[in-house]
Amino acid sequence: MATTETPASSDEGPDAFARPLPEYVDWIVGVVIALGGMALTVGGSALTFVVDRGLLEEGIESGQVTVVAIERDLTEAQMLDLIVEIIDWTGIGLLVTGIGLVLFAIGYVVVRHRAHSSASEGEGVDSFRAVAVLGAVATAVLSFIPFSPLVGGGLAGYLEQPASGRAVSAGGLAGFLAMVPALSILAFVSVGLYNGFVAVGESGLGIVTITGMFMALLFVAAYGGGLGALGGFLGGHLARDD
Repeated sequence: MATTETPASSDEGPDAFARPLPEYVDWIVGVVIALGGMALTVGGSALTFVVDRGLLEEGIESGQVTVVAIERDLTEAQMLDLIVEIIDWTGIGLLVTGIGLVLFAIGYVVVRHRAHSSASEGEGVDSFRAVAVLGAVATAVLSFIPFSPLVGGGLAGYLEQPASGRAVSAGGLAGFLAMVPALSILAFVSVGLYNGFVAVGESGLGIVTITGMFMALLFVAAYGGGLGALGGFLGGHLARDD
């Protein structure tokens, strides 16, 4: 009985990829992530340790610093408490996110270097997560253009082996990962807003603010993941045509 053999290819296995990337790409990705994390850390340090409460108080007294997003007028002391809470928690958010990115970059480079070192000659070591991270970095670098998750997700989907059926997943993960730093910072800002409104006796407004910020977090996550998945679909389709 005649049988049909399927040639062995890089399509075999869930982590096989048609377009393996050289190790220097992983180093570039790690450096870009680390630089972004360092920038956030510097900004967070400035807000946390440099901004002076006395200078804020002077700005409020002179009218240079005001708070308008509230239903009633605040005293100068209340306004100061609100602003300090927001600045403190924003600074903490920048610090935590920045340090987290630097640590992630170090871990990513170490893991990928070990994978390359242990791979046999000619054996690809690219993984689903690696192309997703690369797509996320591309999204962040191109964030100045509209719908950048579409581009980053498309890159991840293109690099992910089309036959694996995970191009859409890779793109969606890339888009979501690109939003994680923003989600982290927004979460800390939300805490600062809530604590600030509670401090000035506006607990109701604080709850409304938290609810609104939670909806914003969901939108940002859906925006990144959704556009990334669409880009992954398009990138995977393009890869199949090559």
